[in-house]
Amino acid sequence: MLDKVWKTKEIPRRFGANLVRYADDFVVLCQGNTARVLVGVKRVLKHLEIDLSEKKTRELDARQEGFDFLGFTTKMIKNTKTGKMYPLIKPSKKSCKNIRAKIRELTARKSFAIPKEVVINKLNEVVKGWSGYFYYKNCSEDFSALKNYLEERLRIYLRRKRGKDGKGYRVYPYQYLYNTLKLYRIPTTAPWTQTAKASGRR
Repeated sequence: MLDKVWKTKEIPRRFGANLVRYADDFVVLCQGNTARVLVGVKRVLKHLEIDLSEKKTRELDARQEGFDFLGFTTKMIKNTKTGKMYPLIKPSKKSCKNIRAKIRELTARKSFAIPKEVVINKLNEVVKGWSGYFYYKNCSEDFSALKNYLEERLRIYLRRKRGKDGKGYRVYPYQYLYNTLKLYRIPTTAPWTQTAKASGRR
């Protein structure tokens, strides 16, 4: 209904406002008239007997302040080389915190009695799903940090499970984690950089 009203009333043309929606979540990007557009949105939703979440709803200047939507954080920053502003889009802090919590839970002490193959399969399932969703735009830094965290937690799990001492990376090197145990290798290069490289080869 909201999409239909947006199109019928020609909101993008009249107010320079674009609706970005997924299921029940949406963001309105405006070039101005934010208060008027917000009133209109509330009026349409009230007609549908739907109330906006006061906790999630807010007005902000996206040129000065970032916002979270569908697990991503979007923030305008300046390119240090060109001096131009561009949208930095990356996994939100909450999303990164949640996946780390899942990894920590799967490699906790309660999993010592579970065969390591089962634990690694569960880790791969969780991490691969998360990575597939968030592999977008400026994800390199967060993906690299998550890869290091995953390796660290798995080494801690393996070392404690076997009762071994010493540095985890020496006892369980990268080759063992990825080649022998078949741990999912989290990509650490954002997709846009790969596209840029491919374009440069032509």
